[in-house]
Amino acid sequence: MDPILREPYPVKRPAGMTFLLVLSLLNAIYQALSAIVLYFSAPVMRPMLENGQLEEQFRLFFPTLDDTMFEAMMDSMTSQLDVNPLYYLIVFVLYIGSLIGVLKMFKLQRLGFHIYSIAQLLLLIASVVYVLPHQTQNTFFNDFLFTLLFILVYHLSLKRVELLSKQDTPSDPTDAPDPQDPFQS
Repeated sequence: MDPILREPYPVKRPAGMTFLLVLSLLNAIYQALSAIVLYFSAPVMRPMLENGQLEEQFRLFFPTLDDTMFEAMMDSMTSQLDVNPLYYLIVFVLYIGSLIGVLKMFKLQRLGFHIYSIAQLLLLIASVVYVLPHQTQNTFFNDFLFTLLFILVYHLSLKRVELLSKQDTPSDPTDAPDPQDPFQS
């Protein structure tokens, strides 16, 4: 654990970084829960989709949906169930890793940035391998840009905190102000 901040000279985390960390935290929790639910429910829902039970259940739960919205929802469900369930287990593990990275970045630890970055890049690779062949709409470029943007912003934010920390830290221990000396200004 290599915290950027040194205890005697605290530097505040930038507000923008805190906001993005909260977004990343919420996303990681939501995606991990969604992935584990899909991992366990996909084998049960696939036969229901094939024999029409799933469509009946959706019509029962969403009676006010027009036909266009209903078809879009069924197409989305079909494409999610076409993906190998192993993908959802991989996604679950990687989002847990992303969550750990975010929590470490909250503590301003460089290791958190590395864990988060690796997890996010592996998520992109997993989506190319498992999801891209089943997608009718290719969203990889958007996913890639958002991933790259978040990694870049976190990197720059941590560098900023590190630079601020180094500015506040005296390079020589004899340069540090003595709290007992009332005449030192």
